[in-house]
Amino acid sequence: MPSSSSSSRLPSAPPLPTVSARFTIFFDGQFWVGVLEHSSGADGGGTAGGAADGGAVRAVRASKHVFGAEPSDMEVHAFLLAHGGDLIDSVECSTPVTAAGRTGGAGPVGPAVNPKRAARQAAKEAARSRPSTAAQAALAASRQEQSARAKQERGRRRRRQADEAWARRRERAKRRHRGR
Repeated sequence: MPSSSSSSRLPSAPPLPTVSARFTIFFDGQFWVGVLEHSSGADGGGTAGGAADGGAVRAVRASKHVFGAEPSDMEVHAFLLAHGGDLIDSVECSTPVTAAGRTGGAGPVGPAVNPKRAARQAAKEAARSRPSTAAQAALAASRQEQSARAKQERGRRRRRQADEAWARRRERAKRRHRGR
């Protein structure tokens, strides 16, 4: 009898992380594009450690491939067999976007804002295109990260070229003044 009561008191295991992937093909107005969405995170499952206390944070990563013309089912299947691994690798290298990162802010926090300024900000925010899916948000974050890296690299290259030009000018000046 004591063994049956102790077996009913087993500690509950923490929720296992869930992982899902989805490959979507859509027409973006010019080309047919395939987007691989990879979402992962802890699955609360409606228990006490679920989303109510922030335990179920979902992170979405995405990668895209531009097909050009509309691909047939056979072409998509062949593409996934041939290049699916590369697509998955690029998803793993991309920046994750959490559900909190996708939602828009509730507005400025702090002192009261002039009504005209608030109207202008609201109009600007409404005119700005928003990502419609988590995958698009992840792709946008990845593009921004790549853009920031490229900007830093351009700055480094520009500084290096300026330093080299300065060194050349100094060397020429030394050669000119050597005879005095």
